[in-house]
Amino acid sequence: MIAVREDLTEVVAGGMWIFLGSLVVSLSGFIFWVILSRLAGVESVGIASAVVSASGVATTLVSAGLNIAVVRVVAAGGPKAFTTSVILAVVLGSAAAVLTIPLIHSLGYGGLTYFASALALLTAAGVAVTQSLIGFELFKGFFTTLLTGSLAKVAVGVALAVAGLGALAPLIGYLAYPVVALITGTSVVLPLLMRSGTLRPDAQEFKELIKLTFSNYPYTFSTQLMTMLGVYFFAYLIREAVPVGTLYIALMITLAISAIPNSLLSAALPIGVRRGTEPFAEGFRIGLSLATPIVVFVGAASSAVLRIINPELLLGANTLKILLLSLPPLTALTSAIMSLNRRGDIKGLAAVGLIRLAVLTALLPPLTHYAGLLGASLAYLAANTTPLPIALKNIDIGHNLLKLWGIQATLILTSASLSNYVGELPAAAFLTIATIPLMHATRTYSIQELTRTLRTAIVHLLRS
Repeated sequence: MIAVREDLTEVVAGGMWIFLGSLVVSLSGFIFWVILSRLAGVESVGIASAVVSASGVATTLVSAGLNIAVVRVVAAGGPKAFTTSVILAVVLGSAAAVLTIPLIHSLGYGGLTYFASALALLTAAGVAVTQSLIGFELFKGFFTTLLTGSLAKVAVGVALAVAGLGALAPLIGYLAYPVVALITGTSVVLPLLMRSGTLRPDAQEFKELIKLTFSNYPYTFSTQLMTMLGVYFFAYLIREAVPVGTLYIALMITLAISAIPNSLLSAALPIGVRRGTEPFAEGFRIGLSLATPIVVFVGAASSAVLRIINPELLLGANTLKILLLSLPPLTALTSAIMSLNRRGDIKGLAAVGLIRLAVLTALLPPLTHYAGLLGASLAYLAANTTPLPIALKNIDIGHNLLKLWGIQATLILTSASLSNYVGELPAAAFLTIATIPLMHATRTYSIQELTRTLRTAIVHLLRS
């Protein structure tokens, strides 16, 4: 009988709620834009999406890194750190609101400045509240907050679109999300705050939060660079809509799958801080193992997956494969980042993040220019691989990384020849099933562990 560490059980349970929250946000966002494009019209949606994007760029430029820092500081400092986090978020959100003004005017939508600036401020404040819930280990409350905010966004947007407000409908709908999330999140954490002796912010804690925010900045920003600015830069170089859309879709698929291990690692940070444990290596192993069958299936059936979305995306099949094979090193880096945050290692955080950011910014322009979609995906793979030597010095996951990475790469590459005999989808299904005995045989993740993990998640879900 394999002993089960209590903190790992809590990591699985907490990670489940975080993953479900991420899933709700993604699905509601898709539903929101589909419905609003029909009710408010494509032009209104185009204006709103441009305004939302400008607000998002400003918020990212100013506050990237705040999310991880808030989890760490709140887990260590408790209710006082919550106050500190909200204050810093409002300061950074105000700066983002100001930065949004020239971005909006450059798009020619100066009349919507107030909406964009308000969205930037509220989004930053929302980060402090929602990430504090993770820091307090109120994982179900985190899910509830994201769910209510998402439902409010869809409901308000649809109602106003029916009322004929045009572009204002999706904009006000987007504003409803952080407003409702702030109210819900605060109500969830309020009982805990009320039991606290004092909520007065601490100056030393404020300094630590700032240091951690900007130490995490390069790593967080480099992710946003690829998903946001990278797509924009690719569009600038290629100037063709289909390749740009293909890169964006492939990135979104990759990041959606990465949410599985990332959710467990996000839950591991406050649990590790509050209990003085290091659950990150096991969080990495369990999270990446759970993601491996999905990585193999999507990688092996990349053409079929993209064809289902839109036949014009087929040119991105190999791009999607490469992006998927960047998930193991990306998850390893995230594990190291979480471990470094637990220890408050400012220099280590900055080193890993800066190397990743430097490699991505150095390789993305030339590789995109000469190799298009494949070049962009290779730049992303290189950026996630180059900092590994430093990251692996801080967390003992090298052997499991190599085994899981090897399983994924071998099966995805094997799918190319196997598909010629049995077809792409049957080959993908067979290879996906093969991941489970392979992980068991390599002692990476046993069938018993998989069963126990699924049972833990289901039990916690049913109890709630």
